[in-house]
Amino acid sequence: MKNIMYNIALYGILIFAVHVFSPSAVLAITLSWDIPQNEKLEFVYDANIEYYENGMLRKIYGERNIIDLLCYDKDTKGQAVKGSFSVYRKNINDYVYRLEEQYFSDFYINSNGVYVVPEGIFMPNLRHLPTFPETDVHVGEVWKAPVNIVFNNFSVPLILLLDAQYTLLFINDQTKEAFIQYSILIDKTLKDKPYPEDLPIKIYGQYAGQVTWDLQKNQPKKSINAYNLLLIFGRTGELSTIEFKMSIDQTNKAYLHVPEEEKKKQQKEIEKALKQDGVSVDSDARGMIIRFSDILFDFDKYNLNADARKVLDKLVEIIKAKYPNNEIIVEGHTDNIGTDEYNQNLSEKRAQTVATILKNKLGHDKVSYRGMGKSRPIDDNSTAAGRQRNRRVEIIIKM
Repeated sequence: MKNIMYNIALYGILIFAVHVFSPSAVLAITLSWDIPQNEKLEFVYDANIEYYENGMLRKIYGERNIIDLLCYDKDTKGQAVKGSFSVYRKNINDYVYRLEEQYFSDFYINSNGVYVVPEGIFMPNLRHLPTFPETDVHVGEVWKAPVNIVFNNFSVPLILLLDAQYTLLFINDQTKEAFIQYSILIDKTLKDKPYPEDLPIKIYGQYAGQVTWDLQKNQPKKSINAYNLLLIFGRTGELSTIEFKMSIDQTNKAYLHVPEEEKKKQQKEIEKALKQDGVSVDSDARGMIIRFSDILFDFDKYNLNADARKVLDKLVEIIKAKYPNNEIIVEGHTDNIGTDEYNQNLSEKRAQTVATILKNKLGHDKVSYRGMGKSRPIDDNSTAAGRQRNRRVEIIIKM
């Protein structure tokens, strides 16, 4: 049976601008998509997921999907965006999210919500939601528009061409909020063509939700969603099923793009504040990177030494003061001594240790970790000094 537990969640990008013609008695509104140039929008989807095989509950886990869209160009018809899509998971007994997967994309969003995604790009895998009419929309009005769901879990990509139904429920004049409901029904049979054996023969499901929109900022405040998906397999003769049941809460936040000059300035400020041998600060497209080269842990250990806690305490003070709402990712890295499995496990445990401490001290849940093993050296592993630099923990402040 094909196991596709992972990489199944939908990345729904939900934002549009609403222009209200009458502030007191709104009869109709125009819906359109607008992301200011050089502004980055962060969408956070928190999902509780039940995973079933052949009708039996096999796993309950949490998943967080974070989408960052940076508008880098605009014209009269829409905007071009660069997107990063990150998948985080944790089991019931886990304390910190683990960063599992990351994807990057570059696509165009028309002002009515239709995406133009180059061929061969997987993300976003939920496309054209929402799409808006060309005319004004009245409260209570219902409309339909095409939507695509893309699966990249099989030997070949699978794109479902579906319809979404929308309803403008009401507008709150006092809070300047609009409430929009949407629903996608999935009922697809994949038998008519010579599909690969690992693809399902039938797909059933529904994706439904309601979004609260801020009419002053022209951005969504939050949404609640429910997503059920049933996959039936049987191309080799034996029928089997996989099912997902998800409840998803979504929030968003807008960030101004941080120029490289500003990143360099902040980099120097952090270096000055930490003042510690074995600690360096760098920046790249992900944000600010604080690198601890082999000073947090004793050899072959993943428990922090005493000196390390003092350094982390200083960093926590900096994050609380300057980056209180930013996402924090902790990466563990090793040299090439030992087996791949040993290095991977050690890097994960070290990263998890640091992430757990940061989450406790920062008091929020936007902290995650991942182990990289020996896969990303920054120096020559053939020398003792190089291996020491490669044994490191990197704390990334996403910007």
